[in-house]
Amino acid sequence: MNATICDPKLRTYNTDAECNTKADLYRYNPWRAPGSAPVLDSCGMAGGGPMNVGGEAKYTTTKYAKTGDLGSTLPPAPTGVVWKAGSVVEASWSIRANHGGGYQYRLCPASEPLTEECFFKTPLPFASTVQTLTWSDSSLPPFHKEEEVWKINGTYVSEGTLPAGSMWARNPLPYSNDADPAKPPFTFYPLCNETITPMESDTGKCSGRDPYNTLITDELRVPADLTPGAYVLGIRWDCEKSAQIWTNCADLEIVAA
Repeated sequence: MNATICDPKLRTYNTDAECNTKADLYRYNPWRAPGSAPVLDSCGMAGGGPMNVGGEAKYTTTKYAKTGDLGSTLPPAPTGVVWKAGSVVEASWSIRANHGGGYQYRLCPASEPLTEECFFKTPLPFASTVQTLTWSDSSLPPFHKEEEVWKINGTYVSEGTLPAGSMWARNPLPYSNDADPAKPPFTFYPLCNETITPMESDTGKCSGRDPYNTLITDELRVPADLTPGAYVLGIRWDCEKSAQIWTNCADLEIVAA
């Protein structure tokens, strides 16, 4: 299908290319039509597919899961997290390998099959346009130093998305291009006080290929009309640099306001 996300401010790679032309190299990847591409499982599949087929994907069998297991069918794993209906809450995620794109949080009752159809019913709106970036410090317990927290203005889109009208957030961490002087140093401008240039490293505080030390926190609004009970929180990350979708889930409880 043609890309529905064309605004360069919403894209994370090759942003100057004219939308839906041959120069628009990433036009068929998931982020360019958020929510439209199918997934193997709404809560992820161990190893990313039903079998090891080489490449970068690897999965080590544990007592919890083996390659090909579906996250949606694993036993519940209570977190103790309790959210009030109608309240503003925080959710966080981090990136191991940066494939650009953007993401959305959503809810499904734990009593129902954890499918895209179920999660599409309750996408969680972002309650604030401010995102928080947090970095750990090996000399202290994580996230205890004031200077290790940075507030940024997020970028969001709700047109051309599925579910229709639902809000998605752009991945705020730009990829660092290689040392080719013909390329800009970043795919878009870093939003923190960046400490490196791509000539020195391919990963900084809020940019790069592997920004695994950067925690991204959003404020979300829990719908006020939710029936109290057990729920599953899902995150769906639609990539742009690759034809990948990353999904993950967590158990929590919703109580009345």
